[in-house]
Order: sequence, then C-alpha cells, then structure tokens
Amino acid sequence: MHVRRQELKILFFAVPLVLLALLFGLAVSRRPIGDFSDPDKPFYEGYYAGAPAKFEGGLLVVAWNLHYAEKLDQAIATLENVPELQDADVLLLQEMDIEGVETLAQRLHYNYVFYPAAFHRVRKEEYGNAILSKWPISHPAKILLPNWLPGWLQSRNAARATISVENTEFLVYSVHLDTVWMVPVWALTQGEFLVEEVGNENKFVILGGDFNTWNPSGIATLERRLSKVGLERLTKGTGYTFESSGMRLTLDHIFSGEVLEYQAGVFRDTDASDHYPVWADMVMSDAD
Repeated sequence: MHVRRQELKILFFAVPLVLLALLFGLAVSRRPIGDFSDPDKPFYEGYYAGAPAKFEGGLLVVAWNLHYAEKLDQAIATLENVPELQDADVLLLQEMDIEGVETLAQRLHYNYVFYPAAFHRVRKEEYGNAILSKWPISHPAKILLPNWLPGWLQSRNAARATISVENTEFLVYSVHLDTVWMVPVWALTQGEFLVEEVGNENKFVILGGDFNTWNPSGIATLERRLSKVGLERLTKGTGYTFESSGMRLTLDHIFSGEVLEYQAGVFRDTDASDHYPVWADMVMSDAD
C-alpha cells in the first residue's frame, strides 16, 4: 500500500510537469527565428521604373497579400493583364520574400522598398511588406507594431515610404496586422498604434494591406479610428477579400484622405493567393 501511494504521488507531480514540458517544447518549436526589432534592417530596395509618365491627376493603388509569393508568375500575369490592376501606380504587397519582390519589380518595372517582418521556419525565407511604385520612392521606414510577447510571437511591421508624383508627395504604408490585433490583450493594440502613427503625419496618406479584420466589428473599429485622422476606407462595400475552406472574410483594405472621387473593387478571378487584390483608382485633390 505504501508503494502504491508513492507511485500516485509521483504521478501527481510528474504528469503536470510532463504536460508543461510538452507545452514549452511546442512554444519553443514555434518561436520566431531572427530578430526583426531593428527599425533600420533588414531592408532592401531596387529601382526599375525608369522615367515616370506625366501625372494626369489619378492614382491607381493595388493592395495584395500574396501568400508567401507561392504563385508569383500567376500574380504577375494578373497584374499585367487585368484592366483594373494594369499599370498600377503603387503596389502594396504583403507576405513577400526578397526574390519575389525583386522579380516582380524587374518584370513590371517598379521601384521598391521592402522590409521583412519574420522568418518562416519551413520555407527558410524572410517575409514581409513591400511598397512598389512607378514614381520616385524615398524616405523608407519600418514601423514596428506592438508585440505583447516579443521574441515568442511573430513580429509585425508596416513599411512606409514617400512617393513623389511630380510636385506632390504621398506618404504610403503597406500594412500587415496580427490576426489577434482586435483582442485587447495589451494596452495599445496594433490598430490603435497605427492610427497614432498616421495621425502624426501632415502629408497626404495612402494606407493599404492585410489588416486581418476577421469580423465586422473590427472593420467598424478600424474605420472609426482612422476617420479621426482624416482617412476613409475607399474599398468599403467591395466585399470579401479572402477565401479559404468555405470562409469568406474582408481582411484587406485601402484607406486614404482628401480624394475628390474614386472607384474601388476586388478582383476575384485569380487563385494566385488565398487573398484577392483590392484596388482603388483615385482622383486626388491638391495635397500641398
């Protein structure tokens, strides 16, 4: 009987320890590789756009999460051949690697800046956010988004750059928020942080990308907060932008301000990614 009690005591303490060890091992195995907290690097840039065309007052912006650039040739063909996306002035791309950004920029003749945000364990590549422009691009910056468990949860950032269109400068952001940014688990959510960042600027702003707004209240919150800094969701009413396993979600958006008029939409006749490209064709007011 004494031996039996000893065995039960051992099991009582050993089982939780084993479970804790398993959970710790799982956490370690999923821990992001690499430190992406440096505001200046890693960073890549390239210049392939050539001389810009004459500005006619309109700006076509496309935002697209390309799912690790798995089907890059299909994505390039879509951007080349679909009238709504063709010759976009600005591309805001997420989940890109440097090879994909460089290839796309060379083939479609764009200037670009690219900031990786994380290292993918399986693919052995750095992935992040890119801004590509037919116009001169300058003053690149990486906006580090809040992470309530740094070193354990995947880091997130927004790429920022200035696009010079003749005598007007536009401040452009390519954004990829966390899937749980809408859950208030830290004092300052990524969405709130982004609003504060944009609100501190006095230039014309274009903000686009994958915001991971997986429910309608998240979209409403984002719209309400960004409206306070003068930005409107140009892609409002265009419908779902993500489709997988029967789910249809509106995760991707383009915001801007001081637009005289615009058209916007989602192009869904492509399987280059589990996200669909969103676009906004804007007639700009005087941004000076």
